Amino acid sequence: MRRLAGAATSVVLAVLGLTGPGATGATAAPVSEPCAGVTLVVDLGDLPVGTDGRGSSVRCGTTTGRALDVLRSAGVALEGTAQLGLAFVCRVDGRPAADEAVTMPDGSRRTESCARTPPANAYWSLWTVGDDGTWRYATTGVGDTELVDGQAFALVYSVGRSEGRPPAVTPAQARAGELPAGWSIPSAAPVAEPGTGPDGTGTDVDGPGPAVVAGLGLLAALVVAVVVLRVRRARA
Repeated sequence: MRRLAGAATSVVLAVLGLTGPGATGATAAPVSEPCAGVTLVVDLGDLPVGTDGRGSSVRCGTTTGRALDVLRSAGVALEGTAQLGLAFVCRVDGRPAADEAVTMPDGSRRTESCARTPPANAYWSLWTVGDDGTWRYATTGVGDTELVDGQAFALVYSVGRSEGRPPAVTPAQARAGELPAGWSIPSAAPVAEPGTGPDGTGTDVDGPGPAVVAGLGLLAALVVAVVVLRVRRARA
């Protein structure tokens, strides 16, 4: 009976995703081979590698639609401005940090508070792919740019360029994972706004899903069955 209970419990835990490889949670697919979804480029551009060693990267989006949602599906953390929200991207994966001094073209240094729209010569520029397969400066924000599988999208931090600087990799190179030295292909958990669901309706994204509820019910039924059988054996 103990063996039966143990086996059944293992099955339940496997259903819940609490044991075995990948038990720590779902992750976005790394771009170890050509991305079948939307290829996402985060190019630090004129920013140095972070103190944590993180540099520029390429990721694969697991959904389609608004660039905002595609970026979140790949674990790219975005922060807008207090003035306009995510109508204007101010930070990407925490860069530039609030206490990070950015060197301007005239040699001066400034920090980004994200209270208002960043200046035109120090900001995250957005890039889509034109009909000729090359990068094209985007004129719409992450909430208005629509992406489908097979496309590519890039964010590049630019200083001293009114229309930004194009990514250091071509769309084809990004899709194939052919990256410059120091770039990475991270596998990251999708990012969600605290206390909101994927659709922004306020759904608790940390609540148990249907599979978890069903698995807990099965485990409870198993425990009851074991108790009943033991009682019957004791009376026999």
